[in-house]
Amino acid sequence: LRMGWWPWGEEEKKMKATSRVVCYDSRDEYFFCLDEHGDESSKCKHLEKKYKQVCLQAWVKYFNVQRERLKAQGKPWTSPNMEGQHASINPERP
Repeated sequence: LRMGWWPWGEEEKKMKATSRVVCYDSRDEYFFCLDEHGDESSKCKHLEKKYKQVCLQAWVKYFNVQRERLKAQGKPWTSPNMEGQHASINPERP
């Protein structure tokens, strides 16, 4: 049983900062595409594939939950990170 708030463990701790930023950027591009074209859009499939390839599976699950929470609140995706191409100086946590 894993305790704590973070949805990842030892393997994920080894992820380098550059890999993390690549994951964040891929996630943001994919989620922005979904917001623009709709969740079932074929225009976003190539971005989804990259997102799932560069991010750890546990992170994908966690980020998808974050996006669904924002959608339920009627809010578009905004990057919750202070790193990456779409970084936010004052990130709002969903």
